[in-house]
Amino acid sequence: MLSSVSALKAGRRAFAAGVARGMASNSTAAKSSTRHISPSTYSALEARLNITFSDPKLMEQVCTHRSFEQGRLASNDRMQWVGKRVLNLYVGEFLAAKFPNLTVEMLQDMQHANFGLASLAEVAKHFGMLPAMRWESVVKEAPHVGQTKVLGKSVQALVGAIYQDQGAAAAKKFVAQHLLTRTVDVEAVVQMKNPKLLLAALTRQKGMQTPIARLMKETGRFTSSPVFVIGIFSG
Repeated sequence: MLSSVSALKAGRRAFAAGVARGMASNSTAAKSSTRHISPSTYSALEARLNITFSDPKLMEQVCTHRSFEQGRLASNDRMQWVGKRVLNLYVGEFLAAKFPNLTVEMLQDMQHANFGLASLAEVAKHFGMLPAMRWESVVKEAPHVGQTKVLGKSVQALVGAIYQDQGAAAAKKFVAQHLLTRTVDVEAVVQMKNPKLLLAALTRQKGMQTPIARLMKETGRFTSSPVFVIGIFSG
């Protein structure tokens, strides 16, 4: 009886060890499979975006975050640093020309809301960059933590790579075609708490007459819910 119990315990231990080895093997295989990305993935990404880099490895570097392999491989750090500033320049030019009457603070808020890392991450997904990305989350138990930031920076790195490899004109054309054509949501960012005061300041800035209000239409004056339509005029 004792030998049977011992044999049973030994069998259970052997089974548990086998399961553990199998889980470790599967985990290693899964980890390896996520790290191996075919070169055709990067060439397909270039074709999709109509880009031809002089170095076939450049798109792979664009999609490699410094967290990958503990920074032992060439990452997109420097390209992202350049691209962030190039993108800010072209987006800033676009917004300033399109919305000449907005304050600097409003333009800054609009740029952050429409071209910040969160918005750029959505652009990266639209480009199809997610399957090509090589990065590692700082939270091993939650591999998606940090993904938005990494994807957003990859678009900045892409702009930086185009700028460095093909020049300012090519980078500006890419930004205009792929980023500045997106809808800019002004109302979600610009909150006019006192539009009358803002209009008065704007007319002073433009050298126009002080705006005056005129009653254009009314209904229900002597009811509990009157409606008045007011027009604001200058000049």
